[in-house]
Amino acid sequence: MLPKWHILFGFLATLILKFTTSLNDTILLVIFFSSFLIDVDHWLLYVYRKKDLSIKNAYNWFIEKKKKYLILSAKEKRKYKHPLMIFHGIEFWILLFILSIFSKIFVFILIGFAIHLLFDYLEILYLGEPLYIKFSQIWLCIKNKNKKKFY
Repeated sequence: MLPKWHILFGFLATLILKFTTSLNDTILLVIFFSSFLIDVDHWLLYVYRKKDLSIKNAYNWFIEKKKKYLILSAKEKRKYKHPLMIFHGIEFWILLFILSIFSKIFVFILIGFAIHLLFDYLEILYLGEPLYIKFSQIWLCIKNKNKKKFY
């Protein structure tokens, strides 16, 4: 999903929380920013692959890759690895949950991540992609074995 949509949906979800909970504005900002900054892992993948720090170039690279990927047949898509997004998997969520024992701020980061992933899952379902690509990064690595790199 494009960043602009994550920002919009994160804003709307945060707005709903503002009027339905007693959370203070600082906590709401943490939730809002977490709802889209989780995608920093996309930029990190780009930096790792291309050795370039440009956010604009990373955005354009992912847009181009996604366009090419989406026109492939389902059979062709199965030949390629899905990119590893370290902040999108249950493994990172477990780490945040453990950290939330020590600081409640991580609970609110988890809420922002949940908002983000809800919309990622909806997009994945719409595109007919397997849910594991955003559920478990360990399982993704297993499923990616012996496949060709696309991203």
